[in-house]
Amino acid sequence: MADTIWVIEQGEYSEYEVVGVFSSEQNAQAVADAINATRHGSRSSEATVAEWPLDPAIDALRQGFVPFVVMMLEDGTVELAQRHTVSSAPSLVEDTFMCRRSKWRATEPDVLRAVVFAKDEAHAIKITNEHRTRLIATGEWAND
Repeated sequence: MADTIWVIEQGEYSEYEVVGVFSSEQNAQAVADAINATRHGSRSSEATVAEWPLDPAIDALRQGFVPFVVMMLEDGTVELAQRHTVSSAPSLVEDTFMCRRSKWRATEPDVLRAVVFAKDEAHAIKITNEHRTRLIATGEWAND
């Protein structure tokens, strides 16, 4: 059984919708291409293909873990650590990314934003710190 599904997404914000769910990237792309070929100017947004995990977070939830969002600076300072609201399927996916705040506000340091599944806040911070350490060790923290 596959670990992922392929979803066609279209629109933004209140206009966002999932157009279809597919078993392969090729099938999803073929339909997205057909949608995009028949779009009329700027009246509709481009259909894009996204890979979504199948059954996200099931194992973590069964173990009693809950999602947390943690924002951590390069020196390990925690700016935010709180329980994350599960409001949709994408919020059930663990994710880490660099928020390059320094690009738009020179006085703001870059921050690692992580959504992790943990047993408590301290555990969430520990997991995020492991991501931070890896990013620094591989030079990814400094890369744009």
